[in-house]
Amino acid sequence: MTLDQLTQLEHQIEQLLLAEDYPDDFPQQLENLVALRHQQVEIVLKQADLSRAVFDDVVARTQAMKALLQQHKDRIGAQLVRSKKSQKSLSLYSNIQQHGQ
Repeated sequence: MTLDQLTQLEHQIEQLLLAEDYPDDFPQQLENLVALRHQQVEIVLKQADLSRAVFDDVVARTQAMKALLQQHKDRIGAQLVRSKKSQKSLSLYSNIQQHGQ
C-alpha cells in the first residue's frame, strides 16, 4: 500500500536527519529519499478513491516533513558544503529544498 511506503520513506528520512554523524553519501541519500517521498505523495494524491481524510493526512505529513528539513537546514547545509563535491552538493541541496515544499 502506498501510504505504508510513504510512512517508511518518512521514517528513513527522519533516521538519516537525526543520525549523530551524517554518512559521506548523505547528500545523495537525502535527495533520493526526498524524491521518492515526493513520488509517493503524487501517487497517493492521484488515486481515484482518494478520501478527504487521506488527503488531509498527506498534506499534514508533507508540512511536518518540510518543517523537519527546515529544522535541520543549517546542519544539512554545513554537511553539503563540507562534501568533496561542493558544487554538486549545493545543487542537490537546492533540489531537496524544492521537493520539500
